Amino acid sequence: MKSFVITTFASSLLFGTSLYASESTTEIEGAQCDNYNVFVMRHLPKAEVTGKDPELSELGHKMALALADTDFMAHVDVGFSTDYRRTKQTIKPSAARYDFDIHLYDPRDNQALVEVINTQYCGKTVVIVGHSNTAPAIVTALGGTFEVSFSGQSLPANTYVQLDESDYGAVFYIKKEKGVIEQDMLRLKP
Repeated sequence: MKSFVITTFASSLLFGTSLYASESTTEIEGAQCDNYNVFVMRHLPKAEVTGKDPELSELGHKMALALADTDFMAHVDVGFSTDYRRTKQTIKPSAARYDFDIHLYDPRDNQALVEVINTQYCGKTVVIVGHSNTAPAIVTALGGTFEVSFSGQSLPANTYVQLDESDYGAVFYIKKEKGVIEQDMLRLKP
């Protein structure tokens, strides 16, 4: 069994899952890697305490254990987490069960994270645990898209998206195969 390792990159570096019908396909040109499977999620529910680095709540710990029981986690080759207790505690049970390493990444540098995935984990299945304000940006950096509209009119694709502070259940799946992006969203239920 591999030892549990947490590393930092030098660049400062589901309970029941229900698939939504929001699948789409996009071609990405000039990308370095033609194949990967990436799951991006926000950390699970955090404890109601003040401070910058709260732990997961009791519910969050239960959800992290249940996350390790999901089918997709059994196929993960590597995990990425920010250097906060709540993100590391979200992924640790899965990494321990399925024997994959967790690497720390800088949430302010999504491009460096995508570069690492493209160059070091091409063809692999990756899980990334981030935050409400970083998970959507990681999805788009990997080629995923969000359809945002107001009053029935679409807004530009580069519109800033942030998860609601109470949304702990979205898992964004980005599959890149032969340069073509497919995406789905899984929903974890507390």
